[in-house]
Amino acid sequence: MTGSSELVLGIDLGTTYSTAAVVLGGRLHFAVDGRGEAPIPSVVHFPRSGPPVVGADAVKLRATDPENTVWGVKRIVGRSVDSPAARLLDASAAFRIKAHPGEPEAAVVVRTGEHSATEVASLILRHLRERAELRFGRRVGKAVITVPVMATEAVREAMVRCGRMAGLEVVRIVPEPCAGAVARGMGAAGVGPAPVLVYDFGGGTLDATVVQRDGPRLRVLSTGGDDCLGGDDFDLAFARWIAAGVYRVHGIEVSKDAVLWDKVQRQCELVKRALSAAGEARFQIRDAFGVGGRAQHLDYVVRREHLAPHWSELVDRSIASAAQTVAEAGLDGPAGLGAVLLIGGTTYVPQVRTGVAQAFARPCIMEDDPQTAVARGAALLAADPSLLVE
Repeated sequence: MTGSSELVLGIDLGTTYSTAAVVLGGRLHFAVDGRGEAPIPSVVHFPRSGPPVVGADAVKLRATDPENTVWGVKRIVGRSVDSPAARLLDASAAFRIKAHPGEPEAAVVVRTGEHSATEVASLILRHLRERAELRFGRRVGKAVITVPVMATEAVREAMVRCGRMAGLEVVRIVPEPCAGAVARGMGAAGVGPAPVLVYDFGGGTLDATVVQRDGPRLRVLSTGGDDCLGGDDFDLAFARWIAAGVYRVHGIEVSKDAVLWDKVQRQCELVKRALSAAGEARFQIRDAFGVGGRAQHLDYVVRREHLAPHWSELVDRSIASAAQTVAEAGLDGPAGLGAVLLIGGTTYVPQVRTGVAQAFARPCIMEDDPQTAVARGAALLAADPSLLVE
């Protein structure tokens, strides 16, 4: 595709996956990676030589070199090393997190030295920009970027710096659930004139926003959420359950082995995804460790009911946060809502969907592709900024 009109990317920099989209010729298109996939893993590997590796190729290298493969960096963009989000990431990551000299923002430590969270995140944005330029055959220099609704001014400013470092002028910063609501369109089937709760559960944050249609636009009534709660925390709770079982049987502390602990968490994510479509799935890691000179495999059949008690506190936290946002909108409780719109990858988890449906007792609308909803909305806002009144 070629042409002279300026393209403005809509970007969802996610904790687990990042996506970029653009409206071109009245149609929405994604900047896909080499696999043809729109959601690109938010993973950056720092090799011994050569430039950093981003996306799906970095995920492959994480399995053997987790100390030099950074994931979940969105959680610490614009945040200090002693922030709750940084402490959460540090507790589960094989790479090190420390204070960046002369800067309030946390940094990661890998073989190539210290890199600020903003610098690492900018590599993901640059990758998205380059994929877009490759697909659309023209330079891309501007973007609308989304952030969690609880993002501080420091986080917003850091996101603008991320864009600049990636060769992008950030023309607008938009709350993620607002972009998701724009992607859905308030005139869509199942969405009436009554306020709608957008429940956006991603890899690192839970964002809640109450919006209402105002003619062709959306008006934000209230926002809230939890910036230390996301799908990564489900993976970590799952991994701790696996680790407890290994210790009980073999006396081995899985979390003490950086490579194995990272493999366990990665496998937990894959099994979590499988359990969204099936009642049970297999957790397998071959040659996980040795006992008495013999290799031991981890091989379990995991059912949804096994994980339910370990995930229930996380689900309850998300619902409490969303309910507070509804209360702050001045509505007569959940009864004042027309519907609940579920977006974000963690809403694939059946336990989450069931919990939300029971708590709010309102029609729950599940996006056909909740993982790309935010990027789609950002692209639509890049094409028509008047769609949203914040």
